[in-house]
Amino acid sequence: MKPVFSSFTPGYKIAWLFLSLLVGLIMAGAFKDLILMIPGLDGGGEVTAIYVGSVMQSLLGTALPAYFVAAMIHTSPAGYLKMTGHDRMGKKLMFAVLAFIFSYALTSFLSQWNKGMELPAALSEVERVLRSLEDAALETTGLLLSRKTIGGLILNLIIVAGLAAVSEEMFFRGALQQLIQEKFPNGHIAVWITALIFSLVHFQFYGFLPRLLLGALLGYLFLYTRNLWAPILFHFMNNAFIVVVHYFWGDSEWVRRIEEMPVNGWFLLAAAVSAICTLLLFRGYRKA
Repeated sequence: MKPVFSSFTPGYKIAWLFLSLLVGLIMAGAFKDLILMIPGLDGGGEVTAIYVGSVMQSLLGTALPAYFVAAMIHTSPAGYLKMTGHDRMGKKLMFAVLAFIFSYALTSFLSQWNKGMELPAALSEVERVLRSLEDAALETTGLLLSRKTIGGLILNLIIVAGLAAVSEEMFFRGALQQLIQEKFPNGHIAVWITALIFSLVHFQFYGFLPRLLLGALLGYLFLYTRNLWAPILFHFMNNAFIVVVHYFWGDSEWVRRIEEMPVNGWFLLAAAVSAICTLLLFRGYRKA
């Protein structure tokens, strides 16, 4: 049977993708409430609610909309999302690992710089609201990362690192970036528009720049490898690194010093070297 959306315009498909996202998020909220009513979970507290909400949002809010739209476009949804095929898979995954390592100093620099930004005095109220939203998001993340049990570590690696990486890459790179590239054939435009949307929808102003760069790196990994598992691996490593560091060394002085590292000349130099190495890596892979 011919897929329903196969002859529709890219704009129409993108509209359906975001409509599916909205419906999925509503369903995720409803299912979360129902699940938390199950005996044994109803008294699980705030951490349990966060885990259940994260799973529902990942499955129903991002993964399912991407798969649904892909199924309406192509006879093989997984094939359309580039989740099948293993041609030169080892090389593609190694590319993702090296991209994460080489770019880490650059993303860390942008993160520190972005966190220290201050708005003009006339926008002090706006800054106060943005800071409060940021603090709320950090508090939620902190609740999960503060769990010091093996079960908590495993849950964080599966839900916070793994499931989030798979579902978000299905939506943003597998579906949205391809649809934008269908609208604008230039791959660079598709990568950066998707990265911009990826950063904006997280609603964290003081994490906007590093997340924009992260979205661009994930986008170029997908653009060059034509396989979704490369950006999924990068995304998983980015999330898992934070989970593991906070589990084993969260209370260490050296972790606190890194998190509060000032934006100085040495940090800028490390970020510049990181940027150059990352660019050379992507250029080398593209020419290989």
